[in-house]
Amino acid sequence: MSAADSAWLSKTAAELHEAYRARALSPLDLATALMDAVADDARDLNAFCVLDRDAALRDAEASARRWRGGTPIGPLDGVPVSIKDLVDVAGWPTRRGSNMTAGAPPAAADAPSVALLRQGGAVLFGKTTTTEFGWLADSESPYTGITRNPLAPGRSAGGSSMGAAAHVAKGWGPLALGSDAGGSIRIPASYCGLVGFKPTFGAVPSGPRLSAFAEYAHLGPIARTVADCRLALQVMGRPHLLDPHSLYARARDLPPRRPAIGYLTDAGPDTGLDARVGSAIEALAERLGRKGYSVVRLRMDWMSLAENAWALWENRLYESFVDATSAQRARLDPRLQQLCERGAAHGTERLARARNQLRDTATQLTLAFADIDLLLTPASPAGAPKVGALCADSHPLRDRIRQTFNWQLANPYTFPFNLTQQPALSMPLAADADGLPVGLQIVGRKYRDDDVLDFAQTLESTHLFQESEHA
Repeated sequence: MSAADSAWLSKTAAELHEAYRARALSPLDLATALMDAVADDARDLNAFCVLDRDAALRDAEASARRWRGGTPIGPLDGVPVSIKDLVDVAGWPTRRGSNMTAGAPPAAADAPSVALLRQGGAVLFGKTTTTEFGWLADSESPYTGITRNPLAPGRSAGGSSMGAAAHVAKGWGPLALGSDAGGSIRIPASYCGLVGFKPTFGAVPSGPRLSAFAEYAHLGPIARTVADCRLALQVMGRPHLLDPHSLYARARDLPPRRPAIGYLTDAGPDTGLDARVGSAIEALAERLGRKGYSVVRLRMDWMSLAENAWALWENRLYESFVDATSAQRARLDPRLQQLCERGAAHGTERLARARNQLRDTATQLTLAFADIDLLLTPASPAGAPKVGALCADSHPLRDRIRQTFNWQLANPYTFPFNLTQQPALSMPLAADADGLPVGLQIVGRKYRDDDVLDFAQTLESTHLFQESEHA
């Protein structure tokens, strides 16, 4: 691997596209450098559960031929993209971070999102680690062990899209496909100083093999820039007949305008919000107001909502494994087994009350978004905790979290927008008291993904995040 080729690994997808166009770089040279890098160090970071050098080099050579012939097929032609191991890739096993899936055969066909990436010329080189069946917001699983945060050794890379965020933050390629049923794209992006986008539900098509969390689970990109997330959506964000939820009109129906902004830091008591993160949100809201934006403060008690939301999550976990044999369930993480048992024990009245509260919260958000276009919140209350810290003695909610493994209590800012299926993006905002990155979450109206991306790109390209307007 030459130093010149390895230097390109940390470039954005947009920069790689331009380098290919200018003949300054070949997709094959980049793919070779990438596979050399991850082979040398993959176990230290532990971001991958599948690496396929032969497939990556074959696809990169095909892309190189297209570029030489002047016939690239899209903005991601020749760009390396990883796939989270909850998504099928033809010829690769889908282990879902679990020992329960040992001996699973390779997937027979690509998931729709993967098929669209292939059609766009992306170079698929490996599958990234995930927590077991995506249930945990920490960065470990019984199948792959701990995935490390490259910005802070010993700290969590977030979950469940942990390997996706870890390798992009490490600089091993510009893009990863993740999934998010309660924060699993946005939390790792926040912890790793990246951009993670959960688009409108169905914007990136899923497929016919739906889980018990199907109506909450969004697919989306993790990248280093908002622009790269937009490029990924150009390729993956298309209707597909295998996902009826993706079959909606995507053209803008309104001209762009300056959005009305809401912001929220108070999500109830004991959120664990780092004072520096709260101050950064307040300062940003103040600067937006001085720039002429309409800005209003909101408050919603998502900490109390988290208890009922988790009851439904537990019941969905039970539903996920209701047809598994006792021997199969015995291979699950004991914590996951416990959650399934709790989910089975919830009575109809408990679940009915939980669903009523979640509907009430969805109504509150609908009313709020009648007056605002975008909502700004922290993407996480603070930076990355140590792996396993959700149940540590130092956690302010340790007793409640230990009893239920309720990670929504530890981060109440993300899961409400899976309930409402709205687009939500995390991008770097500030550092917490330990100097660790924390993301800003930008939420838009359902189907208005471009509003979120436009505003995020405005922030990314201006000085609005800085303390001084004249910085």
